Amino acid sequence: MYQHQFSVRVRYAETDQMGYLYYGYYAQYYEVARAEAMRALGISYRDLETKHNIMMPVMSLNIRYVRPAHYDDLLRMETTLRRLPDRHITFYTEVFNEKNKLLNGGSVKLCFVDGTTNKSIVAPEYLLAPLRPFF
Repeated sequence: MYQHQFSVRVRYAETDQMGYLYYGYYAQYYEVARAEAMRALGISYRDLETKHNIMMPVMSLNIRYVRPAHYDDLLRMETTLRRLPDRHITFYTEVFNEKNKLLNGGSVKLCFVDGTTNKSIVAPEYLLAPLRPFF
């Protein structure tokens, strides 16, 4: 299992009239957290796309809202890969506040696509090699 933590502070522009983090921003936070989890392994989305010609479109997004986040809260995002990717990769993310209370949790499932043929492919070795030691 691979796990990574990343922190982000809720900005004023991301809140709604009630002062809560607007629900739609969680998907963006998940994206930042998974990109940083990959970056910590030495993998960048940019390299996947430009050097390896591999795209990773989202197939599904599931989110559950437990408690609201508020303006200026420092959030800890815990992103986990529970299994080694094959034709798909699923990132599980939990969002905690500074009191370590779970605010939100969910998962994002992506597939691997050859950028030239637009056909689904298996996970590239470039991604698998740094992940194997965790599984």
